[in-house]
Amino acid sequence: MKALPYLFFLLLLAACGNADQDAAETAQEQATVAAQEAAYKAMMDGHDRVMPMIGRITQAQRTITEQLSAGGVSDDYRELLLAANEQLEDANDGMMNWMNRVRPLDELREENEADEVMDYIKEQTRSIADVEADINSSLANANEIIQGDSHVHDGTEDHEH
Repeated sequence: MKALPYLFFLLLLAACGNADQDAAETAQEQATVAAQEAAYKAMMDGHDRVMPMIGRITQAQRTITEQLSAGGVSDDYRELLLAANEQLEDANDGMMNWMNRVRPLDELREENEADEVMDYIKEQTRSIADVEADINSSLANANEIIQGDSHVHDGTEDHEH
């Protein structure tokens, strides 16, 4: 009987230790979830910056098509317009591919360990940043070419660009 209070005390200590461990594990899980959510939101903020640029790509391509259809452009300028249009198309495709590839956070959590989820989010954050850079570059190039449309002439002038 004398051992009963000691046994009770040991069980109480073990229970407290388990409660502390459970609380620590719960806090760690909550921190992991919060970090994943913040990283995923930052990634999607990148998407939200880039998505409106798709309309600008469409407009630039429309302008290029109009200039090509109008005729009276030099062969060199036609090549510049075609190359700019292709670059715009590639940038647009990059965005569409990224959107089709990105996975929802809940799905990631179901199928992967926490560190794999964060690795995926980091990879996709870099990828959307690359898409953004490609779109910005292609738009800047197209706008430079379109704005510098002094290449339009009736073919009677022969000068270098």
